[in-house]
Amino acid sequence: MKDEKAESNKEAGELNQQPSLKELQQSHHILEALISTLPTQTKKELVDLLQTLAKSDESQETNNAVHQRALQIVSDICKPNSPKEIKEQGGNERRHHDRRIK
Repeated sequence: MKDEKAESNKEAGELNQQPSLKELQQSHHILEALISTLPTQTKKELVDLLQTLAKSDESQETNNAVHQRALQIVSDICKPNSPKEIKEQGGNERRHHDRRIK
């Protein structure tokens, strides 16, 4: 029983630890790179969502919805090209190659 309580306290302590300066800088650089790839409207939306999450003044339900939308934006950026985009790119490369042959 004591071991379970000690383990629980250890986990809670780990969650409450502040990230190091190096970790914050790495996160900052990653976030900057991510945001720089977004269209202007999506960039504004993501920044607004992140500011809302940082304030934590909203209800848990609202925070969950905001969090899910922010994750969706990031997921869309991180996904590889869709099959349609890949097909279009392949077609453009093929036409470009054909022009070089002529």
